[in-house]
Amino acid sequence: MKGRRIVTEWFRVPAVWPLLARRLADAGGPVTVWSGACGTGEEAYSAAILLEERGLPGEVYATDVDEPNLATARAGVYRRTAIEQDVAEGRLTAEQVARYFEPRGRHHLRVRRTVRDRVEFGTLRLGEDPAPECHAALLRNVWRHLTPEAQRTAVDDVWDALDRRGVLLLGGGDLMRVDEDGRLVPTEPRGLSVRFRPTAHSLIWRPWLTYR
Repeated sequence: MKGRRIVTEWFRVPAVWPLLARRLADAGGPVTVWSGACGTGEEAYSAAILLEERGLPGEVYATDVDEPNLATARAGVYRRTAIEQDVAEGRLTAEQVARYFEPRGRHHLRVRRTVRDRVEFGTLRLGEDPAPECHAALLRNVWRHLTPEAQRTAVDDVWDALDRRGVLLLGGGDLMRVDEDGRLVPTEPRGLSVRFRPTAHSLIWRPWLTYR
């Protein structure tokens, strides 16, 4: 997966975040959110901001295989114009920017330490390395980069690591593919339905309590 194009945004697919917050609050204690294939860190810091806003104890463990991406993520520094665009498009609010970012020179903003301290970054290759124990696994639009065999291994690993009351968050690209005629058709990672079941939101899946 090294060298792949990373698409990462602040609070991507806004509708899923309140649902995620509700599930995390139900855990009843400190939670761990895993942001796999975290790219340059926007998703991981979005999760940390969510924990801050909801007053939830816990941490975010963010992983990727690309060291330059991880270096950018650890720094937590982003172009001011990109952040302003996210505000204009409704992914971030001006209040969130004022509270959770600080100026870094004229052209950049940095995530404040209160948020950065909630996030730990590390290297992990999905389908090869063990998944971390967590209450929510955010693994969006990464499955297409795996072989079918690696997908099945990753699904099993995530099921083993995920709290039984937890959630797996997928990307829209994980559930659609282009067929030989150029049409979009439904698909899913190999073995997903064996270990997980869909919820009312198509991108949020919950683990079966036992192996099916």
